[in-house]
Amino acid sequence: MLTACTSAQAPSEPPKRDITASSTNATAAPPPSPAALVADGGAADAEAGDATAAAEIADAGSDAAEVAAPYVADNKVLPPTTSDELQKRAAALFDAIVNDDPARGESFWFPKEPFIPLKDVKGADKYWEQLHRTYAKDIHALHKKRKSWEGATFEGFELGSTPKWVPPGDEGNKIGYYRTFRGKLRYRIGEQTQSIEVRVIISWQGRWYITHLSKFKK
Repeated sequence: MLTACTSAQAPSEPPKRDITASSTNATAAPPPSPAALVADGGAADAEAGDATAAAEIADAGSDAAEVAAPYVADNKVLPPTTSDELQKRAAALFDAIVNDDPARGESFWFPKEPFIPLKDVKGADKYWEQLHRTYAKDIHALHKKRKSWEGATFEGFELGSTPKWVPPGDEGNKIGYYRTFRGKLRYRIGEQTQSIEVRVIISWQGRWYITHLSKFKK
């Protein structure tokens, strides 16, 4: 009996677990490196920056679209009797008169580039220059009409006569335009509201421009 017991094999040990492998699998992934965090943050900032830039470009494009209206070959686009942009340009003219500085009123003056093809006269460029010099002289003359412009504030601009379409061939022009006379540049000084007459205004591509500020003398 003793022999039988000693000859019997001892029970086998349970298999050892692969502690290294299980430990490795259970270990959490290492945190991202600072460089990765910076890269991710930079990408997010770049995306945000791109979105902001895109919004700014969209806004600028919207403004440009508003300014750059489609070109109309016959120029038969009646401008509104009043608008924000018209009032801004009229205010600039008033500022030019108050400060005796014609350059400040340039935005309300008819531009040279469209004037040359519009007029059917010899030497249209020289004619524009003559009118432009007169515009500057008129601003100086209007400034001198008051001893002091201190406290004068712009109130608004109003068109004068009902705009009339002037077809090609009239008034020495090759392209038609709308024309109105005797607009009023209104301003307040002290307790009184005063006005300055704007003699002749014509249209170009949906906007009003001055060709004669005061009575024109040839």
